Amino acid sequence: MNSSTVHLLDLPDEMLIEIFNKLSTVDVLNSIWGVNQRFDRLARDARLTHSLDLTAEQSYDERCSMSDVTLDRLCSHILPQIHDKIKSLFVEPSSMLQILHFIKYLSDNSPVLHIFKQITHLEISTIEYYNSRSQIHLNTKIYTRLFSVCQRLTHLKVNGKHLRSYSLLPEYALPLTMCSSSTIIKLEVNVRTIDDCLRLLDGRFNQMKILNVIIESIDTPLLNIDSQYILPNLTGFCLTTRNPTQEYDNVIVPLLRRMEHLETLMLFLLVGNRPEFIDDVHLSEEILIHMPRLEKFIFNITTIDDVVEIDYWLKKDDIEETMIFNDGLPYFQCRIDIFKNGIGRCRLCSIPSIESS
Repeated sequence: MNSSTVHLLDLPDEMLIEIFNKLSTVDVLNSIWGVNQRFDRLARDARLTHSLDLTAEQSYDERCSMSDVTLDRLCSHILPQIHDKIKSLFVEPSSMLQILHFIKYLSDNSPVLHIFKQITHLEISTIEYYNSRSQIHLNTKIYTRLFSVCQRLTHLKVNGKHLRSYSLLPEYALPLTMCSSSTIIKLEVNVRTIDDCLRLLDGRFNQMKILNVIIESIDTPLLNIDSQYILPNLTGFCLTTRNPTQEYDNVIVPLLRRMEHLETLMLFLLVGNRPEFIDDVHLSEEILIHMPRLEKFIFNITTIDDVVEIDYWLKKDDIEETMIFNDGLPYFQCRIDIFKNGIGRCRLCSIPSIESS
């Protein structure tokens, strides 16, 4: 029987690109750059280099900066050769700080500077520590510099955790919420408080059409926001709360009523100590009636009618009675659990969404 050996260079370009796309793009670029003319040509292929991840995996849910050696080689040798192909970046703040510090010394026609001037999509993975006012000011400068350099940035996702010293005043804002941009169309971000969210909607991102926000806690806001100010450009809004809130009627409902032009709305809420459960009638009469253009509504809202321990939100035992309603309608389900101590819990969710006809 004759046997044959297939070498990597024997494979066609299309197959090589498909293989490379299953690997880390940065690792591929570092491995093939400078090997031969064919690999250099493939490294410039937009299918391979249109999106770059400049982070390294630290744990199953956290990213960190790549090594300085790798980052320096990318900035000095590789990025200048592929700058016209890159459309989106995934970075970690310390890398971003290093890159922004590096490019301020570059001339206006530098290929690396051109990368950031043409970037439209950027994702930042971060753990931001705020143990002092100086750290907050430093991170604010990073975002300010970012928006000044990335002149075509339309989509920004900040996927991070915010660890704040309790010695800082609670009204101290997240750095991102102290910046502004006239190019951002879609913003996805985690924030600490409802005040951070309100700052993002105060006009500093005046072209923003879509805001997806995860809020750590929703308490009484410190900001005095005009509840009558309509948000004219916002067409998509997703709100997720990590912790239960008792400010649904005072904060969330007035905020949603400012979004008259929404086409897509997603709500994932935990509402505590509310005597009346949030049901489909409430959503229709108090919120949806103010959104005549709404086409899609996805929601999962749990209400508990008392002040309870955190385990009640997922508690499966000590339930005396359970009732399930959907009124014969296919797009939502309402489940009410009554615990033996009389506390009630209502979960209202879409299946999977409400689509307008």
